[in-house]
Amino acid sequence: MKKNLFSFKAGILLIGLSALFAMQACKKDSGSAASKLQTAGASKNSLTTLSAASDSALVAYKKTKHEITAGFYRSYGSPTGGGTDISGMVNLPDSLDIAIAFGFSNSSSATEKTQMKNTVIPTLHTKGTRVILTGNLDIPSGVPHTTAGYQTTAKLIMDSLVNKYGFDGFDIDVESNPSGTTLTDMTGVYTALSAYLGPKSGTGKLLTFDTNQTGTNSLFRNVYTMIDYVWLQAYGRGTSGFQSTWNTFSAYITSDKFVPGFSFYEENGYPSNYWDDVTYLENGTGRAYDYAGWEPTTGKKGGVFGYAIDRDAPLTSMHDNTNRIPDYKVTKDLIKIMNPTGGGGGATTGVVFYQNSSYGGTATQKIAKGNYTLAQLQAKGFVNDWASSVQIPSGWTVIMYSNDNFSGTSWTLTANNSWFGALSPSANDVVSSVKIQ
Repeated sequence: MKKNLFSFKAGILLIGLSALFAMQACKKDSGSAASKLQTAGASKNSLTTLSAASDSALVAYKKTKHEITAGFYRSYGSPTGGGTDISGMVNLPDSLDIAIAFGFSNSSSATEKTQMKNTVIPTLHTKGTRVILTGNLDIPSGVPHTTAGYQTTAKLIMDSLVNKYGFDGFDIDVESNPSGTTLTDMTGVYTALSAYLGPKSGTGKLLTFDTNQTGTNSLFRNVYTMIDYVWLQAYGRGTSGFQSTWNTFSAYITSDKFVPGFSFYEENGYPSNYWDDVTYLENGTGRAYDYAGWEPTTGKKGGVFGYAIDRDAPLTSMHDNTNRIPDYKVTKDLIKIMNPTGGGGGATTGVVFYQNSSYGGTATQKIAKGNYTLAQLQAKGFVNDWASSVQIPSGWTVIMYSNDNFSGTSWTLTANNSWFGALSPSANDVVSSVKIQ
């Protein structure tokens, strides 16, 4: 495994101030011990503040108590555009609980900003997926290192990032054990943020602690009551030491707030010699799968996360850095392992399209109620101009369109249909977008 796999800095431009907030990436130190936490209380699982959900089954599922799955999506490493286009984020697995925008800031490209605010976050919200971003607790130049200054810093983070773009929370990257005035300042800003975010705020927005440290970390000890999640950067580690790491947190948080994480693609379950990865992953084995199956002795863990989830690529092209487009196989597998009856990248009840007539050939995932463009259908296993039959739950209505974005010829179905060729006009192998009601 590589050590220190990634290192990144991104600045947050603050309106009215000339200073920048430095945003430090989660460094990949394969020898470090780290920990992550999730406050999975029912009130924090509320999605009532999100936009109206078209995918009601997924939203309902995500309100239930379950082991969460989260992913850090690198805006600067986006496989769809090298950091200037993050529209591919909308294709994250439907049952992903939390998407974490890593590297996004007010110095991101205009395209990224527009996509994040107008497309990415609203689309993920329809699935009940919460979207947060990673930053830090730096006080900008000119702001006093006082209680008032801490409050000013927290408000700037909220106004210039969290509220401006519609994020559901803020993730703090902590990769050192602060002391002295640094500890005082970090504690002060974190405390000020807790008025807007986290379990003490009552807003339902998340305040998380992202670290390669243990529960002995001085900042964690000062702020643990204000934290919704602690993400354990367990990069490069097997699960044999997880219990001892968890023990350092157990006096402060419950086990369902402890979320270990790995790094894609170096550590996403592929063997160290991952040229043989196709057979390996088809068998569902590897480090990421070990993480999903591991549980602390005191109860269930909070879930798992993957760093650089944008690298969860198709096995046939994972070594092609130019053309790699994620299919999220590993992420979907982990969801199924931890929540076999509720997750798995799709709804528990829904419409299923089939490649062939009489419900034969390749099938899509179960697709819940909602409006689906071609890209959104493709994320569920649908292929353009491909479907020949469909199974529809009782009482549901499916409107199929021959073109993307709900245009062209349309067909309305209220029951199973075993052969689209019998419709007038024929709908066989022409469907490109769908509304499910």
